Amino acid sequence: MKRRLAMFLALMCLLVSAFASKPAEAQYWRIARMRLPSYELYAPAQIIVSFVYTNNVSVNVRTLGTSLYKVTTSPVQIVFEAEAFDVYTIDIALSYSVPVNQTIIIGLYEGGRATKGIELDTDADRIEMTFKVSVVEAPRYPTAEEIANAMWNWLQTSLNEFMTRQEDINRNVANMSVIIGSLAVISFVVCIVVLLAVFYLHRRVAELSEWSIRHKAEGG
Repeated sequence: MKRRLAMFLALMCLLVSAFASKPAEAQYWRIARMRLPSYELYAPAQIIVSFVYTNNVSVNVRTLGTSLYKVTTSPVQIVFEAEAFDVYTIDIALSYSVPVNQTIIIGLYEGGRATKGIELDTDADRIEMTFKVSVVEAPRYPTAEEIANAMWNWLQTSLNEFMTRQEDINRNVANMSVIIGSLAVISFVVCIVVLLAVFYLHRRVAELSEWSIRHKAEGG
């Protein structure tokens, strides 16, 4: 009897040792591996992954540069936050003692607002997810005050250009007036000279005609 009991205990020890020496992955009945698409988010970016309670949560983040980021984990949630412009590759692993039928919810946020929600249905005791996120600079739109200032500067610039052109036109008109006035004076003087010349010639012709008539009368 003691011999059988000893053999039974030895067999149980061997079985326990065999189960304990198995690789970790071999202990899972169902493994769900998911590769999500790449996403582009404006900084600051935030990703929240919600799932059924588990104490076996692991997160690994890889970056192209040396950017800083923050990862907060709990038994029901993972929160990833980043403000630096970079490309982040996020690997998430969730483990359960038995297969769990659940819906994993992933929320994507950019600039403090929600931009996309993702739901993943799984029925596994180990879930592995990988996705890539590009954090980029958010576009900046001008405020009402900036638009008003830009309009005022544009109007002021246009007014200055108009005044400059108007001054050039006035200067050209003044120059033309001087030229026209000078030509008018010259024309007037020329007319006076011509009139005096005509009057002088007419007088000389009259004197010559009178002398000729008087000479003929005396000779006759």
